[in-house]
Amino acid sequence: MTDETHLGLYLVEHDLRDLSPAQLASVHRALGEAVRREIRRGGQIRYVQRIDALEEHRCLCLFEAAGPEVVRRVNDVAQFPLARVVAVLSSAPAATPIADLEDDGQ
Repeated sequence: MTDETHLGLYLVEHDLRDLSPAQLASVHRALGEAVRREIRRGGQIRYVQRIDALEEHRCLCLFEAAGPEVVRRVNDVAQFPLARVVAVLSSAPAATPIADLEDDGQ
């Protein structure tokens, strides 16, 4: 039997202003472990990507999950305070051959 649960993408914004580099490393490890525990319990979640905007004191984490509540739960378990969770769509731009770019100037 296959599970037909729809998985969506969720972007989590974290405010890093009050975290030292050591604390930041610790919460990222804890977040990865919280995701692994959730999966072992049967939760549907995947930690896709992390983007640090250090000059902005922000971190953006992308998750694929069955819903925003699963994403919130793993962040709560990791004790990684989040500013918000937003459902997002992701797409990659179509590949453009270099030759096409060079021809555009003519």
